Amino acid sequence: MDPKFLTPGQHGQVADYTGAHTKAGQTRVLIRNGIRHTLNAAGWPVVTWSAVEGQPAKKDDAPGEWRSRALGEAA
Repeated sequence: MDPKFLTPGQHGQVADYTGAHTKAGQTRVLIRNGIRHTLNAAGWPVVTWSAVEGQPAKKDDAPGEWRSRALGEAA
């Protein structure tokens, strides 16, 4: 797993961080605390270190800011 992310799963760093060992429990704690996350294909929450450390998202990561590279700067 990429070191930019906390390790997900029942015994991963997300479990240690949230104190919950189920998918639903981890997700509930993350939502309640306003921690940015996504769910992986197995349904476990995935959290970036920047979300935990409080670093602002890069402009490229901001919602609604995505642009296709195929269109270049003209779009």
